[in-house]
Amino acid sequence: MAPLYNPFIHDDGKKPTCMEMLQLIVDNQATDEQRTYFKQHMDNCLPCYKKYNVDMAVSELLKEKCSGENCPDDLVAQIKSKIKMMNA
Repeated sequence: MAPLYNPFIHDDGKKPTCMEMLQLIVDNQATDEQRTYFKQHMDNCLPCYKKYNVDMAVSELLKEKCSGENCPDDLVAQIKSKIKMMNA
């Protein structure tokens, strides 16, 4: 059954952007309910779908290349910045 509300909405009622939702998913900080909502959201939001696939591929590549260790945050930020510049 589909969630009736957006579980990403902040306590103050502010609706998050697609990128904010995606970041929680990619960083593995989203709840199961949020993951379910976002998967349904991607069915209707092609930019989110594309961005999700790119971010997950980068995340998996970094895990593989860092021998399963956490990748330094600054490296992740640099890679994301370069990907954004390429897609601009």
